[in-house]
Amino acid sequence: MSENFTFRPKSSANQVKLVNQLERQFHTITQLLYTTNVPGALLDRQVLPYIADDVIFKDPWQEGGDKKLYRIGMKGFHNMFHFTFDTFQLNVKLNDDGTTGRCIVDGIMNLQQFSWIYTYPLRSIFVYEFRLLNTDNIDDPKFEIFRHEEMWSFADMIDGIPGIGWILNKIRSIILMIPLLRQNVCSLFSRSAIFRLSNISVCHLSSTKRNTISRPRSVFDRLPKSLHPYVRLSRLDKPTGSWVIFLPGAWSIALAETSLNTLSLFGLFGIGTILMRGAGCTINDLWDREYDRRVERTKGRPLASRQLSTRQGIIWLVTQLSLGFLVLIQLNLPTIGIGVLSLIPVFIYPLMKRYTYWPQFFLGVTLNWGTLMGFTAATGQIYPAVIFPLYFASICWTLHYDTIYAHQDKQDDLLIGVKSTALLFGKDSKLWLRAFSVGMLTHLITVGLSVDQTWPYYLGLVGVGCHLWRQIENVNLHDDQSCWKTFVSNRTTGLMILACIFVGNLFK
Repeated sequence: MSENFTFRPKSSANQVKLVNQLERQFHTITQLLYTTNVPGALLDRQVLPYIADDVIFKDPWQEGGDKKLYRIGMKGFHNMFHFTFDTFQLNVKLNDDGTTGRCIVDGIMNLQQFSWIYTYPLRSIFVYEFRLLNTDNIDDPKFEIFRHEEMWSFADMIDGIPGIGWILNKIRSIILMIPLLRQNVCSLFSRSAIFRLSNISVCHLSSTKRNTISRPRSVFDRLPKSLHPYVRLSRLDKPTGSWVIFLPGAWSIALAETSLNTLSLFGLFGIGTILMRGAGCTINDLWDREYDRRVERTKGRPLASRQLSTRQGIIWLVTQLSLGFLVLIQLNLPTIGIGVLSLIPVFIYPLMKRYTYWPQFFLGVTLNWGTLMGFTAATGQIYPAVIFPLYFASICWTLHYDTIYAHQDKQDDLLIGVKSTALLFGKDSKLWLRAFSVGMLTHLITVGLSVDQTWPYYLGLVGVGCHLWRQIENVNLHDDQSCWKTFVSNRTTGLMILACIFVGNLFK
């Protein structure tokens, strides 16, 4: 118990005695909920009996839920974060009817996870609305919480981070100056000079000695030839890219234990994946058409080879975005909001290879947006303890497979000055691939703990780990054909994880 905390003074009145006892119980519940790393079994035993089946939970991000989702959210919070909580003031007040009441807790949450870097006292207010079930024993009253609300400012916590907080304050200052910058905004997107690397060694092969990667014929080859450039611009003839975008969103939906009524989400996400992947590829080719003409693998792309004009590319982009928006508005409001925000990284990512050796990281941020949307679309609420670890796992997966993919272009990238993790890691690439695989599996385990997954899920992840290990051991990073085949095999990786989730759900 916090040394600053004191209970209300007692009196001989039974109601005051009841209120005092309720305050003691709410203090215990609050400490268990917000001093994290409490074992899940202890939460089940000492907190959940006080939670109503129809409980509504609200914080600055979301509102809604029931007892099952409340349990998932709280356990995920304990698995993901490390906080301590100091109670400054706690007050219980019974309503006039004598059967319901409200408890207000005022205190400070202290983030301990990164205390060696920084800590920030997050002012927090919690409101519990409850109904009394039995007060025959005033020393142990029975009640249930039917509404639990948190009030805090996550932005305040971020502002407290050294460096990042300063940057955010500067960004806010710049935003306020936008009217003054309008005339110069185009210069922000101009291409800077790109310099050749001088300190990275790669095995350079002449274009005549490179392996030609054959792609299987597809159903799109039967379309009128006038449509072929649009098919290739959207990469509809190369479905692996769509799979690695769709699957993280499918994991997210499956983790919500969707019923038959919500299985339509898989269809909507599948259609949305094809449309938004096509839009993203179109944006990428619009930005990179000059670079693509200088790279052996990409010089035949429709915009680079001038099979389509820039104007035609823009019209096709608008068409795909419009269709994608029609799919998006079929989802609930929180998911629509997250989906609209995805356009920011979609437009920014193609520029990253000009300025950083980590474009694969930004690709992961972009491609895996579906992990933030799937669980939210299925539950109608945002659960950070579930979607963020899943998002980080998916980013690690993208870093794994796209670093392998980037090794196909490393010679051309080196010559024209485009950056990638393949060039950055060089001969240490396989060491980094192992690290990304470990990061992916670690976050998937965290997700499993957050949603109370069962043993088949974790056993399946062992198989996923073996599959990733085999990829890393067998891939020849100096052979284009080997890199392509390994990249394609990541569709199997994603399907294995989806199977782990489905089977794990069956054992719940």
